[in-house]
Amino acid sequence: MDTLTAMSVFAAVVENNSLAGAARAKNISPSVVSKQLAALEDRLGVRLLNRTTRRISLTEVGSAYYDRCKRILADVDEAEVAVSQSHAAPRGRLKITAPTTFAHRHVAPHLPSFIARFPDVEVQLLVNDRIVDLVDEGIDLAIRISVLKDSSLIARKLANNVRSIVAAPEYLARHGRPHVPDELTQHTLLTYPPGNQINDWHFMVGGTETVIRAKGAIMTSNGDSILKAVQAGGGLAMLPSFMTGEHIKSGRLIEVLSEFVREDVPIYAVYPSSRHLSPKVRAFVDFLIETYGPQPYWMTGREGTP
Repeated sequence: MDTLTAMSVFAAVVENNSLAGAARAKNISPSVVSKQLAALEDRLGVRLLNRTTRRISLTEVGSAYYDRCKRILADVDEAEVAVSQSHAAPRGRLKITAPTTFAHRHVAPHLPSFIARFPDVEVQLLVNDRIVDLVDEGIDLAIRISVLKDSSLIARKLANNVRSIVAAPEYLARHGRPHVPDELTQHTLLTYPPGNQINDWHFMVGGTETVIRAKGAIMTSNGDSILKAVQAGGGLAMLPSFMTGEHIKSGRLIEVLSEFVREDVPIYAVYPSSRHLSPKVRAFVDFLIETYGPQPYWMTGREGTP
């Protein structure tokens, strides 16, 4: 029995939560997966998995062994990358995650160009708004739009993310235009639900930084829903330029209080710390920096994807 192969198969079973899923992931038959598991358990003299007709779960010793397997397999992968990366072209599956609104507008539309440039790379894009654990979930890279906390992850800035207060022309025609931040209390605001840090709107007034906690007459957890309500003349909202840029340029939305607003939470690519960055991750990060920068197309008016 090849121990590393058996460990890799065992890890695949855990990560796919089934023998069939592991077989598909490793491109081998389910019977081979079953034999590898049995041989590994016999060699170790312990049961690693509890198996029923419906589900698979780790035993206590299996959970500890899985953690060790992940570290060992990662070290093996890193060693291979260290030897081959100097001359290897980007290849293999690249697993990335990005927030919903940004992924739809500014990641997915560019993937065909990336694949055309690097045909040996296969991209798997996971679209969600939760902060995932890259190591635990086997993700190569995440795009995050936030103030980053100290961590073991490496971060590279992809673009600025200027936010502005916008409204539909119809709303401003009916209700007038605020001239100073304090006048926002006289207007209908569209925000995220209470407790969301993004509802803290930052201004510079008379040389003093001021924060106003916006309280929405309409609240939703999704930025696209806020945008739709703003476009329908529902009120004022603070939204990122990667969502509003094309609408501002076309006149469908109008910025207000731009001389006071101080909002810029950059867009980052983050990936696990490693002495050797894989060619596929390096290629994708460089591709995004080239695509977005130095001034993102959604802010400058150059051709791009809205």
